[in-house]
Parts: sequence; structure tokens; C-alpha cells
Amino acid sequence: MNKLVFSILLLLISGVVGCAILQESAPVEISASRLTCKKNPEMVDGDLETIGIFETDGTIQKGPGRRGQYQRRVEGSLRTETLIKLDAPTYIAYVEVYPASTIPRFSLDITVEEKLSNRPLTFEPVKDKRGEKAEGEQPIRFQIGRNILYLRLTAYALEDPENVGVYNEANIRKMEAALKSGEASPEAIKRLQQQWERQKRRGAMQIDLKGAAIREVKFYGREPS
Repeated sequence: MNKLVFSILLLLISGVVGCAILQESAPVEISASRLTCKKNPEMVDGDLETIGIFETDGTIQKGPGRRGQYQRRVEGSLRTETLIKLDAPTYIAYVEVYPASTIPRFSLDITVEEKLSNRPLTFEPVKDKRGEKAEGEQPIRFQIGRNILYLRLTAYALEDPENVGVYNEANIRKMEAALKSGEASPEAIKRLQQQWERQKRRGAMQIDLKGAAIREVKFYGREPS
């Protein structure tokens, strides 16, 4: 009987301790007021209706190369990034990212370093879902399990099908409409048409890049006591 009572007591104590540990470690959402993102404040403003868009710096050139072979060349960079900072180093169990577009080659990196000079921060990669394509509008969870101060989000830019060619047909139509409304001179239209014809004969295209879009990034961890 004593052994039975001892076993029951041990199970009860284990259950209570287990529940206490579980409750203590249950992550809570970090307040948006503790987050800043200079490039894309919409990503951490706590409002799922606002959208932050990665800044891009580049274009894609398509067309025949020097030896007549078709080439696709990136001018600038496909890589885009933004940085989110907490107000103090904080244990983060995971973050949830709410996409507003396709996000190619999406990756997260973290650091607890404080940026005190022009020296670049040293980041550690988050391995969860690293380099995958984020799609849809459902939140995507990335496991962290570390103390962090900065979270860096990186992604590849997207081709913008609405902005193909410096002198494309859409621009021609806009200029023709401007001409009819008296906002553009016939000489400007003629120059634009001639440039577009030269580009079309060469078979060259310039495609602008657009950044991927995110509605919100939410952090879950431990608020300081």
C-alpha cells in the first residue's frame, strides 16, 4: 500500500511540476511597440492591413549577347533585405511571417549584437525553412529558440511584368495618351517610338524588379519581468 501511495504522490508531483514548467515557458506575443523596422515599418506596426515591401536595387537585362547567344543578366542585385530590431535582447521562441506576395528564397538571420559603429553586424542563420519560397497568405512559423536583438529578413526580388523594357509598348500608349491630352510634344513621342523600335530590332529587354511584400512579422517569446 505504501508503494502505491508513493507512486500516486510521485505522479501528482510530476504533473504539477510539468504544468508549472509548461505555463512558465509558454511563449507570448511580443508587443509591436517593442519592434522597429526603419525600411519597412508596416511589417511591425501590428496592423495586418498594412503592407511592407522590400526595397530593390537592380534590373534584369535579357537579349542577345556579344556572340549572338541569348543572355539573362542582372544589373545590380536580386537580393533584398530589411532589419527588425527589438528594444532589448529578448528570448524569441518563434516568429510568424504573414506574406502578401510570393517571397522567393526567404531566409532569416539573427544577432544579439548592438550596432555601435560602422562595423557590420555578425548574424547567425536561422535554419528553419531557410531559402524556401513563401507563398499564400497564411502565416508561416519560423522556429528561433534564441535571445535576439536584431532579425534580418532576406529574399530575392520578383520580376515586374508591368515594367518590361525602358521603351515598351505600355510606355508608348501612355505617351500617345499624353500627346492627345496636350501633355507631351509630338517630338517626344517620335523619339520614344524610334528608341523602342531600335530596342525591338535588337531583341533586348529590360525588366524592372519589384520587392516581395509582407503584411506583418510577429514575435513570440518571453516578455521581460
